[in-house]
Amino acid sequence: MHLTAPNAALYRRVRRTFLVAEERFAVHLRPEDVYEALPAGERPAELETIAKALDSLVDWGNLRADPDTARVTAVEDFYRKRFVHQLIQAGEAAEEALAACDEPLGRRGAPQAVALHDIVTQPRALLALGAEEAPDLAKPISRSPD
Repeated sequence: MHLTAPNAALYRRVRRTFLVAEERFAVHLRPEDVYEALPAGERPAELETIAKALDSLVDWGNLRADPDTARVTAVEDFYRKRFVHQLIQAGEAAEEALAACDEPLGRRGAPQAVALHDIVTQPRALLALGAEEAPDLAKPISRSPD
């Protein structure tokens, strides 16, 4: 997933670009549309970086890519890799979930490092408990030291 990828911040900005575009009823974006929509200070040096980010988001199930036939003027254009992209429901849900997590950060009562550690370790403990043949449901879930 994009959260652990080296360019996580870029993937996030690209996906937010689609949400902003949807507010203007623009649901299909070309790589150059995304590139131009990013603020100059947050834009990568090359358009190809955006194209690769879009491909990755498609692979991860955040976007859908459809062939871009609107600008085809010659037979050779059909053989070029050109797509328009659309944010799909899973990508929109992921962005909304991340935005909900971002919102409380910095506010009083925001999740602390200990709480974030529990968010990672407790589901693992529940999975281990669920894998047992006859789990003791009265046994408290222990906190792992990792």
